[in-house]
Amino acid sequence: MRQILLLTILIFQMSCAQAQITNLDDFQWKNRLLIIYADDQKSSQLEEQLAKISINKEGYKERELKVILLKKEKVDIWNLNENHQLDFHQIIKELKIEENQPYENLLIGKDGGVKLRSNSPFSNEKLFNTIDAMPMRQREMKDKN
Repeated sequence: MRQILLLTILIFQMSCAQAQITNLDDFQWKNRLLIIYADDQKSSQLEEQLAKISINKEGYKERELKVILLKKEKVDIWNLNENHQLDFHQIIKELKIEENQPYENLLIGKDGGVKLRSNSPFSNEKLFNTIDAMPMRQREMKDKN
């Protein structure tokens, strides 16, 4: 009986570890999201935004900010090593992104709400200032100290 219980617990832990991200709600209350939509893989705006992210990866990590790239009808999670099953068309529809535009950025809060939307890259300063002004982030910073 004890072996069956241990085996059941082990199987449960393995299945939880392999849980996949299937929609944006899987990030809610855990992560903020920077959604980057580019209709062209070689978009200069996309390259500019990724360069800005690369400059301050630690700032993104500290703010629990994940970056989701939407391009060529594919979804990539820039700073997450887990498998996912996010659907490009579902995200486009859910966030009301117009596919006829070349580029769009959205900042999504931990509550799932859109906090910023722009047709040009965000500076790290604008992103971080917006996030740091949010009540949940204020609590996080206070609790950290």
